[in-house]
Amino acid sequence: MIGITEISDRNQRNTQLENEVKPLIAEFMQKRGLALSEEKTAITHIEEGFDFLGQNVRKYGGKMLIKPAKKNLKNFLSKVRSIIKVNPTLPAWKLINLLNPVIRGWATYHRHVVAKDIFNYLDTQIWRAIWQWCRRRHTRKSRRWVAEKYFTFGDKRWLFSAATPEGKILHLTRAMDTPIKRHIKIRGDATPYSHGMEIYFERRLDLIWAGKLKKMKTVAALWKRQGKCCPRCRQFITNQTGWNIHHRVRKVMGGSDDMSNPELLHPNCHRQLHNREAGAHNGHL
Repeated sequence: MIGITEISDRNQRNTQLENEVKPLIAEFMQKRGLALSEEKTAITHIEEGFDFLGQNVRKYGGKMLIKPAKKNLKNFLSKVRSIIKVNPTLPAWKLINLLNPVIRGWATYHRHVVAKDIFNYLDTQIWRAIWQWCRRRHTRKSRRWVAEKYFTFGDKRWLFSAATPEGKILHLTRAMDTPIKRHIKIRGDATPYSHGMEIYFERRLDLIWAGKLKKMKTVAALWKRQGKCCPRCRQFITNQTGWNIHHRVRKVMGGSDDMSNPELLHPNCHRQLHNREAGAHNGHL
């Protein structure tokens, strides 16, 4: 339980933040043409938590956890249920096509926080809504008949599935199929305008691109443009050799991530190149 002294200290800090700190921030922003939103600005203790951009930030037993906010989850479930409810006669494969990008987008947004249990809860609630949709379409059929018509079984039991007119089998996306992938924080002293940090940011870009399908298409395009070879040693780049992204024009010199600037190098070639550049830079100094 929270002691009386702790409550008093907390109230005192909140009063100080409200009466002294908040006006200073408001004044600082006003000079720059900005203003605090009274509706969205709140002073609260970290153990009570707060919602920000659809996620809840709160300390539990001294450990800070970020989770999908309850309000965000409630609104999302309402959206999914509404899509299901307003399409009672839609072919199952069309309903799957409507729901999949919605579910996938929400899960991808929250994949970097503590969301595994919520993903599981979400899948259960969506399954129940889908089951009701199926039962309402066939009120005179048995539960077994409905299950065999709309669901596939196996490793993923009760997976809502349907075939398109072309014969392609579609499956409803599950939030639990989205792997939890923690965000990698940028080092506090890192800046892309520092000469010593160029290779650090290029390696971060490697990780980001490797985790995104659209970016991997860009990597494949670079790979083919280079004849599948490293421009430095002229040897093939493969999954076994690995690769790093290198900027011909360094970001500190105004380079960008546009297709004309990056190239793929073997990790060792990339390391040697930066070592030579660092040596040349130190020589000029």
